[in-house]
Amino acid sequence: MLEKYIIKRKDNTDLNVYRCGFEECSPGYAWGPAIRDHFIIHYVHSGRGTYTLCGKTYTIHPGEGFLICPNQIVSYQADRDHPWTYSWVGFHGLKADSILKKAGLSLEAPIFNYPDISLLAGRLNEMIAAARHHHTSDLMITGHLYLFLALLVEHRQKNQPPESMEAGGDGYIAKAVEYISKNYGSRLTVSDLARFLRLDRSYFSSLFAKMTGMPPLQFILRFKIEKAAELLKNSRYTIGDVARSVGYEDPLQFSKTFKKVMGLSPAMYRKSGGS
Repeated sequence: MLEKYIIKRKDNTDLNVYRCGFEECSPGYAWGPAIRDHFIIHYVHSGRGTYTLCGKTYTIHPGEGFLICPNQIVSYQADRDHPWTYSWVGFHGLKADSILKKAGLSLEAPIFNYPDISLLAGRLNEMIAAARHHHTSDLMITGHLYLFLALLVEHRQKNQPPESMEAGGDGYIAKAVEYISKNYGSRLTVSDLARFLRLDRSYFSSLFAKMTGMPPLQFILRFKIEKAAELLKNSRYTIGDVARSVGYEDPLQFSKTFKKVMGLSPAMYRKSGGS
């Protein structure tokens, strides 16, 4: 039995669902080796199977799950004697990586355990049920994703000593992303972030790049432009209004930067409907 739903992608939001579904796999059913361009979490209700990432194979049992990270070659296969049944959700967004790190999930740590199957699977089932109805808003479906991820974060916090949660700089990066999300309308600089976190600028830049995969200045720029893309969908705002709203006083500079990031000028992006 297979049930899956594809939700229209919105790459310029904090967190958004791409797909979700449920499957009772046939014996030996396999996917990959292949890659995805977004995060996917599978959570196993019953049966078992294997997940292979970076040359390492994990055996996954009921109450356990695995994370697929973007642009990584992975494969997974249901056991031939006891094939697994699982639910999954695929998502991305500006806050996806930081939220996953709070849950203890990353490329280096892709496996998790959540013993209360009925609770966690229930969150996914509610999301899938919402996706069945075409009239359900994206906001409702995304709300279910937040609740699902919140359970994973809460479980990790309950089972990890407080000091280990800050290991590797996760706490600093989460605070930095939050600061950016609240101040993107100003002329935000890397020095501003470092001062806010009371860190040396060079150390902060290195830590941010290591934890997020991109330099902080690039992250700030992309955050601003993706927020601008959202605003451009509202025809009431002029391009100048949008530029100033994301911290650009010079509309021409804003237009050049927008085109470099999005591949279209602000005017053409608006004309295309933002797709």
